[in-house]
Amino acid sequence: MAICVAIGTYTLAGYIFRWRRFQRIVACWTLAQFGVLLFAFAVLALCFVQDDFSVNYVAQHSHRDLPLGLKIAAVWGGHEGSLLLWVLCLSGWSAAFACRYFRATDPLFPLTLAVLATIAAALLAFILLFSDPFVRLFPPAIEGRDLNPMLQHIGLILHPPLLYLGYGGLMVSAALTLAALIHGEFNAAVAWLCWRWALPAWCALTSGILLGSWWAYSELGWGGWWFWDPVENASLLPWLTSSALLHSLFVTRMRGIYRHWSLLLAILTFILSLLGTLIVRSGILVSVHAFALDNDRAVPLFILFALLSFLALLIYGWCAKGGRPAAMYTGWSRETAILLTLLLFSAVTLVVLLGTLYPMIYGLMGWGRISVGAPYFNRTLLPFGVLMLLVIGFSAGGYWKHSNRGSAGRLAATLATAGITAAVFWGQGVALALAAGVIGWVLAMQWIQPLAAIYRQLPALVAHTGVALMALGIVFSAGSREEISVNVTQGEMVVLDDYQFHFQQLTLNAVQNYTTEQATIDIYRDGKRVASVIPERRYYSARNQQMIEPGVAWSMFRDWYVVMGEKTGENRYAMRFCIQIGIGWIWCGGILMMGGALLGWHRGRKADG
Repeated sequence: MAICVAIGTYTLAGYIFRWRRFQRIVACWTLAQFGVLLFAFAVLALCFVQDDFSVNYVAQHSHRDLPLGLKIAAVWGGHEGSLLLWVLCLSGWSAAFACRYFRATDPLFPLTLAVLATIAAALLAFILLFSDPFVRLFPPAIEGRDLNPMLQHIGLILHPPLLYLGYGGLMVSAALTLAALIHGEFNAAVAWLCWRWALPAWCALTSGILLGSWWAYSELGWGGWWFWDPVENASLLPWLTSSALLHSLFVTRMRGIYRHWSLLLAILTFILSLLGTLIVRSGILVSVHAFALDNDRAVPLFILFALLSFLALLIYGWCAKGGRPAAMYTGWSRETAILLTLLLFSAVTLVVLLGTLYPMIYGLMGWGRISVGAPYFNRTLLPFGVLMLLVIGFSAGGYWKHSNRGSAGRLAATLATAGITAAVFWGQGVALALAAGVIGWVLAMQWIQPLAAIYRQLPALVAHTGVALMALGIVFSAGSREEISVNVTQGEMVVLDDYQFHFQQLTLNAVQNYTTEQATIDIYRDGKRVASVIPERRYYSARNQQMIEPGVAWSMFRDWYVVMGEKTGENRYAMRFCIQIGIGWIWCGGILMMGGALLGWHRGRKADG
């Protein structure tokens, strides 16, 4: 923390008094800050690996029989370690920034490092005062309490680090914005820098969210991929604003317009990243996904969040200057489409934010307890989602205006008409069928273009095709789900749709830190085996806790999902069988989105030389 304070103080003095070459000293201190934090994190990880139960945090979240990979992941499986990991990721991004611009002479770069060091200092102060992961136990514990069974999954190894890498990288973009305001100019060149640093961070955040949704789908046993839980929304909120930020920065750097959109979205992304920490770790909102709750830290966390957010908004209010757009546009254009996109992203962010915080506000006002669930979010956000797809479709239409407009228009109209016709005859799925028609239209508009135009716009085409594929997966998974819950004895068969589920055998196993009952279920169609799933019931003795592990089998078009519930007799269990179409398309669409974004980032990197 002392290094962070020194970076901020020295940068301020060097900037005011115009010292020569103070930028390199600031960069060296930033690298030293990362080195110290990396050493501290490595020491904590070593305590977990060596089962050092004299450290209270290790005793609370580990066990001798825990597999090595999960012991390392347990480092961030609780409050203290997860915060340390976040600061480490932030410091890592700062070090990368310092290395990239080590020889730069523009004061913007040390100012950016100073802003990042200020954020890190505030977080480290909270860790030292309220969340020290190195507190000792005397006498040491004989055995650890074990990691929460719900967290004993590969998702814990990858999901939190990816989220923190996303948050940290987005804070670099916000720090660049604030440094530019302090320095006195936010122009197209700064917008380009912000875009270059925000895009890989957005990809990390996107991959973390996708992995988290897959983790919930494959672990919690309810068969869905998104629950609209406060913890899920905590990461979704900065993703929404950062997605809008990338679009806004693109126009700012190309045309010099939407400057205040870019400034406010960068700051709002910073604020919502902090808010996500407050939601996940304060215990203010109850969540099925929360794994690092602590009500005692809620007040200091809220003070930290409020202070940093206030300072960011104060810098914007004090330093931002008005100005006329550097370029004018009329009619339908890419700029118009992006403006509509920004408005839609803002509306969706507001809807999600209100739905997430309303239960907390309701309780604080003394009105009782209330929950806001999936029906509110689904009904409210569906129109915005359809409008977003329409905007993407019309934007793509601008790319092929010199191609065969007639054939593309006919195909798009055919797909849209097919969706509307299906809506007439599909009583309960009107909105879903309409969305399917719109998505088909978007896909047609995206790819029916001259080859040269496709190559020029390839990153955007790939990314927006990913959006359409993800939307298609959401539509079909919501409208095609079929399930049945029955008691099944070994050797029996259950029929669902055109598939037969055969409960073939039951296996009892003892693994490192739990015992398990595994049911092998083969899935047949027309007498041919198409898949096999193995649902489980696990018992973790250290915590005296039972967990279910759904059995999932995947194919290109559908997946089969089986949950093994309570034992109701000898070799007889309550089971739930489910078939869905399109779940895998959601994650494939997300991968396409990231692929398109990274392709654009790579092209921009080559353009930089």
